[in-house]
Amino acid sequence: MKIGIIGLGYWGKIVLKNLESLGHKDIILCDISFKNNKFQNYDAINDYKKLNFDCVFITTPTNTHFEICKYFLNKKAKVFCEKPLTISSSTAEELYKLALNNKTILFTDWIFTFNNQIDTIKRDYDSGKLGKIKSIFMNRLNLGPERYDVNARWDLASHDVSIIQYLFGEKPITVKWIDYKKDVNSKQDDSCLGFIHYNDFIANINASWQYRKKVRECIFEFENYFIVWDDFKRFLQYEDSSSINFPIYSGNISYPCGEYLSPLQNSIKNFFSFNEEDMKKQKELTINTIKILEA
Repeated sequence: MKIGIIGLGYWGKIVLKNLESLGHKDIILCDISFKNNKFQNYDAINDYKKLNFDCVFITTPTNTHFEICKYFLNKKAKVFCEKPLTISSSTAEELYKLALNNKTILFTDWIFTFNNQIDTIKRDYDSGKLGKIKSIFMNRLNLGPERYDVNARWDLASHDVSIIQYLFGEKPITVKWIDYKKDVNSKQDDSCLGFIHYNDFIANINASWQYRKKVRECIFEFENYFIVWDDFKRFLQYEDSSSINFPIYSGNISYPCGEYLSPLQNSIKNFFSFNEEDMKKQKELTINTIKILEA
């Protein structure tokens, strides 16, 4: 299978590395900065319209997603696009409609919906084990990388909104965002606070790329359990542990790791097996997430 990657910035290089780790080698790279026809061991071009593949990965700045996705969907190619798909629910709707009309696949990489631990929480919530959700507190903080195309709400908080929508699937009653700069020299608002009010619970989101400590903590207060999911500490713990622990108010529940794939590897594998019904389900997640972010 021939694969094209469009955009070899920070995330594009990570996608390339993960494709390699999954055994994909027939890849052509595209980036407007390329000055020759080679990048590492791959053929490289600087004009995406020269790509004529059945499958493309789009990891370019967000404001280019719509144009590039539309071009390849019209070519009936399968499209993997990093989040956010667009910053407008109407343009996102247009892209999904185009994919359906052309009988092809549009896949948005909401990477944490392919995280094994988030899947475990969803399984236990759907089964009724956890009880009703009462409140959510999310902190997604780090120092960089600074974004120039979107602010912290669309870059960082979009992860948390997608997690909430994936787990619970409810539409909020009210949404309030406060975007601001911790560093006056930031090109975009580097920090945000979100307050999302649902029928039975409230979610608070705190996100910033101007914070000198890496924090990846999500606190879920359920009727029966109080779950603190620390994604940063999980990765550190995984190095020397055969299981992942969720700290619970009434003790610890241990979940075996099994065969471990990173969320991005899970996402890529799902993309290659994605079908029209899968896309329709993900469309609802994408549109609802974007509507909350653009509120």
